Amino acid sequence: MARRIPNPESRIPTGFGSSASIAAAVVATLAFWAYTKTLLPGVDLGDTGGFQAAVLWPEVSARQAYPLYYDLAAPFVRAASMANPARGLNLFSAIFGAVAVGLLTYLCALVAESLAAGIVAGLLLAFSYTFWSQAIIAEVYTLHLTLVLVSCLALYAYAQQPSRLRLAIFFAVYAFAFGNHLSMILLLVPFAGFLLEVTPDRRTLFAPATIALAAIIAAAGALQYWPNFVSTSHLGGGPISWGERLATFWFDTTKVDWRESMVMGVRGDQLADRVGMWWFDARQQFGIFGLVLAVVGAVRLWTISRPWATLIVLAYAINTSFAFTYNVGDTHVFYLPSHLFTAFLAGAALSPFAGSKRTRPPLWTAATILVIAYAGWRAWDTWPAIDRHDDRRAESLVTRLALGANPQNAVLVTDVNWQLENALLYYTRFGRRDVPWVRLPDVELHFPLLVRDNEAISRDLILDAYSARDVVASFGPLFPMQRDPISASPDLIDEISGLSPGTPYVLCVLTPPREEHLDPELLGEAVRMLTRGRIPAELRIGGSAENGIGRRYQLMAGLTGEAPIVVRAEDSPFRMDFRLLDDPFTVRMESWLPSDTFRRAGFGHVLRGREHVLTLERGVSLVWFDRNARASNPIYAASVYSPGHRYRLSSVSPSLADLRTRPISAINRP
Repeated sequence: MARRIPNPESRIPTGFGSSASIAAAVVATLAFWAYTKTLLPGVDLGDTGGFQAAVLWPEVSARQAYPLYYDLAAPFVRAASMANPARGLNLFSAIFGAVAVGLLTYLCALVAESLAAGIVAGLLLAFSYTFWSQAIIAEVYTLHLTLVLVSCLALYAYAQQPSRLRLAIFFAVYAFAFGNHLSMILLLVPFAGFLLEVTPDRRTLFAPATIALAAIIAAAGALQYWPNFVSTSHLGGGPISWGERLATFWFDTTKVDWRESMVMGVRGDQLADRVGMWWFDARQQFGIFGLVLAVVGAVRLWTISRPWATLIVLAYAINTSFAFTYNVGDTHVFYLPSHLFTAFLAGAALSPFAGSKRTRPPLWTAATILVIAYAGWRAWDTWPAIDRHDDRRAESLVTRLALGANPQNAVLVTDVNWQLENALLYYTRFGRRDVPWVRLPDVELHFPLLVRDNEAISRDLILDAYSARDVVASFGPLFPMQRDPISASPDLIDEISGLSPGTPYVLCVLTPPREEHLDPELLGEAVRMLTRGRIPAELRIGGSAENGIGRRYQLMAGLTGEAPIVVRAEDSPFRMDFRLLDDPFTVRMESWLPSDTFRRAGFGHVLRGREHVLTLERGVSLVWFDRNARASNPIYAASVYSPGHRYRLSSVSPSLADLRTRPISAINRP
């Protein structure tokens, strides 16, 4: 392969690389400090809970298709946080979030030939809303962006001096990055185009030796998935052919069952809504000023290096198009690579022109100070909303759900939402290993035998509301159940009934999840109790724009027993400041409904000054303040955080033979 001789007239001064490294380390350290201060302390719902439950678990499945993530995270968690694996895995994300920020700072400084450019790019990414939210929980995205940036740095090294060794290093990084997230495939065209532009003799890229090298490295990268493939041998209860195993592996690893309906799954009548989501998401990360800066940076980068401008702009366009057309409930996280490239371009806008390399004009210096100050303000503004250092809602929820279930007294039977089930899985593996827990779908066919066997040892069955409903639907009056005095989640009406007149509160109603039903009578009663019947006309009680009643985002705040002080209802996310008893409050709607079905950082936030007092979820969210101005625990209804009442099948009830003659009350879904 032909070698490129470094340009002796390079505009990058001697020692610039060391200065860029120092700047990267400083920005990364600042980001890591912020992430550790706002880090989620334990388990969470959804995919985060699933990762936390699986990271130290010895069994591997083909569905668990993030081998590099687990291979790196497991030893770290064992070394750093065996007592609390959930927090250890959250910290793992924070570390790679800081590493990604540092790498972006370094890369942008080198390409744009400016320390200021790198610092601004790093700061804007570090404190962008979505990236920050993923850097403080167990998720794969901070490692994903780290690997994207390591691939880009390998390309930078190759462009400086093309050689087969440096090309092999790039191939290796890119191939092994697929072990963390398969969306690395979206960068194939931008990376290939860059190689074609910077290689002096393009024919070497198509030489048999280069192709063989790429194939060998790709195969080595694919070996990361060997344990996932081996796990398919345990499926079906009997021997299966290699072809069936390969088909099962491919089906589970690539999630064929749901990706087929989601990749390019946005219908034509949804395009306008998707444009609105994209524009809201972009502004949420960088603000209008940051986006304008990125446009300027794209033009500026074209004058500095056309190969890099092509790579960054093309990578942005492809990743954005994929996320735009990806019909999934957490679309916002698939925009993260786009945010990375946006931050890069925003930093590139500060690259000085050739004539001002040694002497910085005052206007450029002032602009640099202004942009860095803007990035700092973005961090200050986002911090209280993103802060999860005291968020133990998931832990409290699964603790309440499993309370009283132990080998001596009761078995827990559930059929809950997958997000809650993942948190419960972690809780029973690492928090309370003694909790006897079964999923109703796994035991429904032999449920009467389960009841009989537990009755024989005087052990009750505790059921959540959904499994209780399913048992009644399947077995009718065979199993008489009683409502357990301990609910899986606090009851909205019961909690409001205990409030004294004049208690400050904030109530928000967001379009509930599809699987939940927001009872108009329940919400109406809650509002009447809070206002003593002084219901504002602006609050269209009953739910959402989707059912023709109300708005997607509804806010009511005031003092119990009085007419509300603040009422607002919108179909688009908003931010509103107001005062209650002279305390400043801010309500921030940080989601795009109804498309967002789950958000790890919540769908919005209520702040009192700079204190985070309530994370808004889809459905009803309520917080109030006692006479000492302390915020209550959040109360939810028609939400993933409100699984409702528990029911109990008592071991002291009549025998199974007598149960057929006993009536049973209908159990309604909460």
